[in-house]
Amino acid sequence: MSGKVALQLNAIVGVASTVAASAIMWLVLTRPADVAVTVASHDYEALVVAIGHQLGAWVHALLRFV
Repeated sequence: MSGKVALQLNAIVGVASTVAASAIMWLVLTRPADVAVTVASHDYEALVVAIGHQLGAWVHALLRFV
């Protein structure tokens, strides 16, 4: 793997983790009770689904803007 490919992969992973962290923080700030219940019951699938829906809404809003 060349240095250029490694840097590109590092950038992709960095952007993906930043977006995921932003989605989690958005859910914590907008729906704290739902997140607390999900984490307390160890039902992380519901949290992942909510994050997916939030990311989908962000992409949809971005595409409507463009």
